Amino acid sequence: MDAKQKGATFCQEYIREGNLIWPLLLDNVRPDMRIAWEEPFGPVLPVIRINSVEEGIHHCNASNYGLQGCVFTRDINKAILISDAMETGTVQINSAPARGPDHFPFQGLKDSGIGSQGITNSINMMTKIKSTVINLPAPSYTIG
Repeated sequence: MDAKQKGATFCQEYIREGNLIWPLLLDNVRPDMRIAWEEPFGPVLPVIRINSVEEGIHHCNASNYGLQGCVFTRDINKAILISDAMETGTVQINSAPARGPDHFPFQGLKDSGIGSQGITNSINMMTKIKSTVINLPAPSYTIG
């Protein structure tokens, strides 16, 4: 793993108990490390320290993926502005990533997700609207 070679801090030892693999917390992850951009397909939590809102938005939007993002702040107005700037399908404010209830869509942007999920969106995705226009030889109904 290049993260260890490039200075990431492993906050605990690798722990496996039967079929359970404990999450591996990596601190001091930098954008030049593969773990910052590639899906590890395992319980790995990379911590990337961000120094400003602008840097955080830039890092978020530099990813090829955009399924969900999270904003943690006491300032709801700032949270809304950050949410608007993030290129993700869903933004959780002061909450961890989660699947939303079916009354609002669950969707990804960029290379994340396929379309928009949820009851209404799923029905719309599986149906197609079609218009049929018939030119009749003579008007079949005349107004007044």
